[in-house]
Amino acid sequence: MRIAGLVDGEWISGEFPEVATLVGDIRSYSMARAAEQVTETDPADLDRRLRAFLGPDGEPFEELPGWGAWAMDIAALGDYALRTWTSPADSLDHTFEVLLSSYSIAGYLEDDSSSPDVPNLAEQEFERQMSDAGLLDQGVEWNALVGPSVEQARTYEQWLGFVES
Repeated sequence: MRIAGLVDGEWISGEFPEVATLVGDIRSYSMARAAEQVTETDPADLDRRLRAFLGPDGEPFEELPGWGAWAMDIAALGDYALRTWTSPADSLDHTFEVLLSSYSIAGYLEDDSSSPDVPNLAEQEFERQMSDAGLLDQGVEWNALVGPSVEQARTYEQWLGFVES
């Protein structure tokens, strides 16, 4: 979850520390599951925490102002990632939502940037996703993708500094 790193910075975690903790927990849970490791994290607890922030599942909600909109978008991305693991029959749809949401959030970073030098982050996200998919298709283990993902996450966090809430 490259986008999950956005909650680690002061902008969102300062106003919404519960979201930063929650998304971090979902990221850890997802990485453990991807590595086929046993985890003591209860996905039902993660879902309860998501519902406490985002509201009831399937109910419309009003986005919070300022950094709250970013926090909600990133929490929703975490929701899709969690559903990928907890609803195996629908995991393909949820994986698509994760990829689409990641692409969209990267695009928001571009659109909301106050810098004229912001790179095409949405295109970079798409290229990273395609590269990841190609490598996984070739049999590369998921943990080989972590390094490039962390690097891209740092890029996103850097450009979030040019966004005004």
